[in-house]
Amino acid sequence: MRAGSLRLGAAVSACVGLVSIAACGSDDAESPSSFPATVAAAPGTGAPIRDSAQLAAELLAADDLPGDFAVVPPRGESTGPAVPPAALTDPPDCARLLSPIAQQWPGASATASVQFAGPSFATIDIDAATYTDTALTPAFEALQAQPRRCARYSGDDAGVRIDYRATGLDQPAAGDASSAFTLTATSEGLTLTSAIALVQVGNTVVQVIVTAPEVVDPGVLADLTAAQVRKLR
Repeated sequence: MRAGSLRLGAAVSACVGLVSIAACGSDDAESPSSFPATVAAAPGTGAPIRDSAQLAAELLAADDLPGDFAVVPPRGESTGPAVPPAALTDPPDCARLLSPIAQQWPGASATASVQFAGPSFATIDIDAATYTDTALTPAFEALQAQPRRCARYSGDDAGVRIDYRATGLDQPAAGDASSAFTLTATSEGLTLTSAIALVQVGNTVVQVIVTAPEVVDPGVLADLTAAQVRKLR
């Protein structure tokens, strides 16, 4: 499961263990804590996708990405070290933040996800879920409500406290409806940042996540989101 506590907590813990922790960076800059009004979902268009393989083919591939990013095998198929269990969070519900869309709102007719790893611990995660017209609006609303409920929360990863903060993020409009936010995880003076775009394209909702051990350039997220929308179109 790609929960926020797992993604950010594991990465922060890895940074703490490095000999040269300067590479993991830190950021003390304050960003706006308020979220803008939620964005209403647009009406569904056409029949929802019901083939997960078809939906997977419409996600970005490695050659669509900037820089030296490579596809990461699905977590269940990885031959590398075992992924640590998700850190406990307070409130517990905040552990779902950044988890795949279909886990946050069940009932999707098709789901797909892809993960990429790049230099300096940077990662890109993209997942999508297609819903019927009646399920589309509540799904899009629920995805936006989660970071607002979890504007500030904490986690515990093997006895190491991690403080999380979610804030609104200004991004260009994308797809039929879109919203964005950032999630930062801070532990022992180190900070890891994820910039997240939630985008509706027809009956499909996509979550694009860019994570790096420094402040993520909003332009990078905007470019990736625009490219993903074009591919889904």
